[in-house]
Amino acid sequence: MKKFISTVAAFGLVLGAAASASALDLTVKGKYMLEGYYFNQGDGTGVTATDTDGADAAYVHTFLMKPTLKVNDKISMKADIRFLKDSDMGDNDQQMELKNNRNVDIHKIYMEWMSPVGKTRFGRTPGGAWAHDFLSSSGNADRLMWWPSFVQKPFSLVVFTQKSVENDWKADTSDCDSDMYKASLSYKADNMKLMAAYSYTNDKTNATYDHQASRAEIYGDLNFDNVYVEFESAYIFGDAKDYDDSSMDDLDVDAWGAMIDVGMKTGDLDVGVMYYYASGDDDSGDDDLESLMTITKGAGDDFNPYYILNGDHTGVLNSDEYSEDSDMASAGVHCIGIHADYKVSDQLTLHGAVAYAEADEAPDNVDDEYGWEVDLGAKYKLLDNLTYDVRAAYADMGDFFEDMNKGDDDIYVLSHHLTMTF
Repeated sequence: MKKFISTVAAFGLVLGAAASASALDLTVKGKYMLEGYYFNQGDGTGVTATDTDGADAAYVHTFLMKPTLKVNDKISMKADIRFLKDSDMGDNDQQMELKNNRNVDIHKIYMEWMSPVGKTRFGRTPGGAWAHDFLSSSGNADRLMWWPSFVQKPFSLVVFTQKSVENDWKADTSDCDSDMYKASLSYKADNMKLMAAYSYTNDKTNATYDHQASRAEIYGDLNFDNVYVEFESAYIFGDAKDYDDSSMDDLDVDAWGAMIDVGMKTGDLDVGVMYYYASGDDDSGDDDLESLMTITKGAGDDFNPYYILNGDHTGVLNSDEYSEDSDMASAGVHCIGIHADYKVSDQLTLHGAVAYAEADEAPDNVDDEYGWEVDLGAKYKLLDNLTYDVRAAYADMGDFFEDMNKGDDDIYVLSHHLTMTF
């Protein structure tokens, strides 16, 4: 507890150096989460579709703290401090890191300034995720961001530059950094939100080739009485590897994906149909990189519609804690499913989902079918800031995995989650 208080105090003192003490207003939000998992198919790095010798089980806990230091009406400092993030109980290495204060991570720390020309944000900011969680994973990034004030509501524009890798400052060679530039335009009304974005990545960190690719994205969230529609699409194109040696064959990137979720809310029932797609690569030996999830490192770490396909610690298409299944990422995915949530009372909500998934471009002589998944869950509100979830999932694995010499054993997952927020 002393280390916890000391860290908070130190954070406040460091940030408070920029303003008079009378102007400071420090607020802190955060959460603690304790999760228990059991799954019958594990290889020590999470759920796997490959036949293994046994099951895996573990308790995992997370403690995040998000302080905001309001200096005055125009300036704020914000941070994301992680004392524990997906830490396995009983892991001696992690215990020693926490004991020796090496497991405390200032994951984000940045300033927001309402300048005369619009809102600005500088520092290690939230990064990665854009609109929906599909095909993007939240994280941190070193950015210089600007929301111009000349763009009036209902529109909003943000432009920024992201310094991904800085090498010029450290090395004797010039122009060997990795930078990303992005602009995102939004339109927001009472019953809809529409967004469009374009980003360009200029990565010159490799000594033999350049990576210069663009990403175009659209997003929509529409509501008509009790019917809702949410969609997102991303298209990545350009040079994956533009070699300096003219005798080498360049590798282009041409990949895209999309997600749409259509549902209806009637009373305490929310039921919908979701489809998502990520392109696969039909020929890994040619000069085109067409596998979207190979580029994005999975379907999105925070995209969790299904417990096994996309779970936080169990998703075979995600890579939040472990690597996604590389064969599935290369082959791409078509997935369609139905989902339903029923609010039994103010405290209890039930969840159910059924999904079917197959490859977009399976290798030759390999079946497309990934298989079926069925999910059941219940969330109970113990207190205003304390909830308990139980979840169960079963996946009937398809012939894709047997044809890839991984086996075809079915997967089931059981988990429970206690979450406290403040």
